[in-house]
Amino acid sequence: MPAISVRRLEEAGLNAWPALRVALVDGWLLRFADGFTKRANSANPIHGGDDDLPDRVAAVERRYAAAGQRSIFRLSPLAPAGLDGLLDGSGYRRIDETVVETADMAGIAIEADPDFRVLAAAGEWVEPASILQQEPAETRPTLQAMLERMVPSACFGLLLRDGMPAACGLAVVEDGLVGLFEIAVDPARRRGGLGLAMTRSLLAWGRAQGAETAYLQVVAGNAPARALYAGLGFRESHRYWYRARDAA
Repeated sequence: MPAISVRRLEEAGLNAWPALRVALVDGWLLRFADGFTKRANSANPIHGGDDDLPDRVAAVERRYAAAGQRSIFRLSPLAPAGLDGLLDGSGYRRIDETVVETADMAGIAIEADPDFRVLAAAGEWVEPASILQQEPAETRPTLQAMLERMVPSACFGLLLRDGMPAACGLAVVEDGLVGLFEIAVDPARRRGGLGLAMTRSLLAWGRAQGAETAYLQVVAGNAPARALYAGLGFRESHRYWYRARDAA
């Protein structure tokens, strides 16, 4: 499998999880979604050099303050040298280190579960997915609004057991890549292979859409999930993390 560049994976991941509002400031993508998830409410340095970093940080802080949100920075290998240290010295804690992994679709045994269902619209998926993910009901309108802004093709997947949602997941296809997101299993049904079945089902959908490479993002400390993905052939591409100050 040819190596997929960090930039391509980062751009695909940002497209797959859209914000409600964005601003491009001197090569840094600022994303706003009423505070729902750090991915959609953080500054992403994706272009630009390492000059004037204190001024750039101050500009980001002003933008988020004007929106009534705290400043959060998402740092990948695309971030300029020196930014992580500057934020560390300014009181921003490093949190939620995440591993981006990729796999060659040709090397994965893929088959959709017989009880895998693809819902027609984001609005049908949000409620059962939020319940499985144990997200508060008040976040559902924001999540639905975000997903409805997605440009690439998406699969809003549910896995049923006894006619009821037992697992959920989101797959997004763009230019030969399929990204896997929001995979969650009913807490009462964990350790029963549902996470693997959900992952394989989403991959099967992606392959049917012409995807050749799969990618996903998993918290670095989530050993069970990383072991599951390693068994499917996923390998680390790069990592990102957040810098955030404690909420006032």
